[in-house]
Amino acid sequence: MKKLLMITTGGTIACGSTDSSGLAPEKSGGDMLPELDDISFDVLDLYAIDSTDARPAHWRMLYDAVTEKLPDYDGIIILHGTDTMAYTGAVLAFTVRTDKPVILTGSMIPFGEPHSDAGDNILFACESAASDKIRGVWLAFHERLIGGADIAKVSSTSKDAFRSYSGLEITHTMHFPDSGGKMPAVIKLTPFTAANDILRACEGHCRFIIETYGAGGLPSGEITDAVSELAKKGRVIITTPCLGGTDLGRYEVGRRAWDAGAHNGGVMSTECAAVFEWISENNGIAPIEYDCC
Repeated sequence: MKKLLMITTGGTIACGSTDSSGLAPEKSGGDMLPELDDISFDVLDLYAIDSTDARPAHWRMLYDAVTEKLPDYDGIIILHGTDTMAYTGAVLAFTVRTDKPVILTGSMIPFGEPHSDAGDNILFACESAASDKIRGVWLAFHERLIGGADIAKVSSTSKDAFRSYSGLEITHTMHFPDSGGKMPAVIKLTPFTAANDILRACEGHCRFIIETYGAGGLPSGEITDAVSELAKKGRVIITTPCLGGTDLGRYEVGRRAWDAGAHNGGVMSTECAAVFEWISENNGIAPIEYDCC
């Protein structure tokens, strides 16, 4: 018989009935356990938050729980909110070294509500966590299995809310930072962004994630000059919200970013790049480049 641990962290999947203050997590893991032949469960209700409130301290708690408990189980299921699923998935994918399955899941409609997707997603996650063919950190959601560092949320309403960002596979792990450590600055570039906006947002940081457009690039003039200034102070990564990732070699505007000293985010999403830079900087190591396939 397979023995699995379900860890709950809140999210929509655990929310109760709505009132004037809106949905909030209230269900425990025991309320949501499926009955499956040949699988036994233990439950750890770790914390109960909307994932919008997730911070590095919550990742630390989750990482500690997973690494402490995993030797005693065949796999772990983590119930999590969808909004910051990509961040948590990347954190665990980059730091948890295991040949066992660690499966994240959640839902778009609370467990027990009419037409909820929670039960199906939990069942899928449990089947994945009990599989002998799955290793490492994954998201199981609406019959899609997505690598932990490759999660992209593409809808706030559809039950089929996630996609694989680029097919990124993790080939190495790093130590979880001993403390919150230095945080990267994350900036979204728009036609309204001024150079001073970037410089102010990046003040006091050493790693900089700049989400641009399409295959990635920078507008000429003061924005490129600002990025060039940042590159002298630390490491600048160019990312894109578009599935597939960045390729700074495709267009002149991308080569402009290269010339300014920026690095290609490649197959890393903005969330993945931010987590990767945070962990690698606080490990005191030179990060590996994840270029486009």
